[in-house]
Amino acid sequence: MVSDMKNPYECLVIGGGVAGSTAAYHLTRLGYKVALLEKTQEPHHKVCGEFLSFESIEYLKEMGVLLNDDIPIIKHFQLFSPRANAGFTFPFPGRGLSRYKLDEELLNNVKEAGADVFRGVCMRSCQEEGRDLFRVQTNVNDFYARHLFIATGKHDHSKEYKRQGKDHSYLGFKTHLHFNSPCNDFKATTMLFSFPGGYGGICPVENDTLNFCFVINKRIFKSLNGNFDRTMAYLRLQNPKLDSILQQVSLLDRPCAISYIPYGFLRRQNSIGNVYFLGDQHMVIPSFTGDGMAIALSTAKNCAYEFDHRQKGREFQSGPMQKILKKQMNWALMANAILKLSWITEVGLCIPQLSSFLIKMIFEQTRMAKIK
Repeated sequence: MVSDMKNPYECLVIGGGVAGSTAAYHLTRLGYKVALLEKTQEPHHKVCGEFLSFESIEYLKEMGVLLNDDIPIIKHFQLFSPRANAGFTFPFPGRGLSRYKLDEELLNNVKEAGADVFRGVCMRSCQEEGRDLFRVQTNVNDFYARHLFIATGKHDHSKEYKRQGKDHSYLGFKTHLHFNSPCNDFKATTMLFSFPGGYGGICPVENDTLNFCFVINKRIFKSLNGNFDRTMAYLRLQNPKLDSILQQVSLLDRPCAISYIPYGFLRRQNSIGNVYFLGDQHMVIPSFTGDGMAIALSTAKNCAYEFDHRQKGREFQSGPMQKILKKQMNWALMANAILKLSWITEVGLCIPQLSSFLIKMIFEQTRMAKIK
């Protein structure tokens, strides 16, 4: 069903990732007429660490998304600099699940809740058609809605709402790996690797697969002639532990990449008029330095309930969530400053008591506390 000016959707969600699907689900369950536009027709990969914390798992359970036994249970974390390492056991296990599978589970969940989901539909432009009505032009047809929910991930959807972060110096890459022979050594562990000019992570996901995701300074990537194979060779040369793992695997997927990542962006408010912002459109923490999945899930749910309160004329306190996000951002930026300068990471890891304390402290401070 496609809306028209006389019969608009109450809520139109742009983007079918974690944040967009979560908002669409909760808005539908709250009783609103909702449509979700997802630009791709088929499942696809995204640049993401693909680690689900205990908090993220709880948000998914609320929406009826349960993880099967074939989804790896992740109990441990290890950090490797070029010449040292440290470990940490999670107080509550996490899980590893590819965005390829997670996003599809969430989109199916949105459909079952009763929202209209349109695949292969990409927003081209948006105009206000009088008071409290938006006309969204797409590659397929026009949609009309009273309220917009923007969940376009790390990509800016318009110049009007362009985000300015504190650090734009990185490129992000992601691919999946498969061991050339049976190996159980890494099934319960997620790992982080630092190297001069960047850092990356390996996380086990479904089907005995490893997700390998990393960020690298644009200047260094340019010095490698913008070549992915040369970049991989550079990473292996800089971090021996990473090299030892990559010797045992094959690339399953063509790498996907993202060039503009506005790290450090935090929107001061959740909405501007009748336009709401979710996930990375609300906050972009540096990769691997906090709970990005839980941020997407929590900001989306929080936004849906803020909208519902406003529609019913009830007061909604957005301050507590904003305070939590600001604290997370500060700790994430500190972790990012440590990781992107590999010599600082090296010094910290060479002092076992200090490294254990810092890892535990950053983990605790970047957990996404739930607000009911």
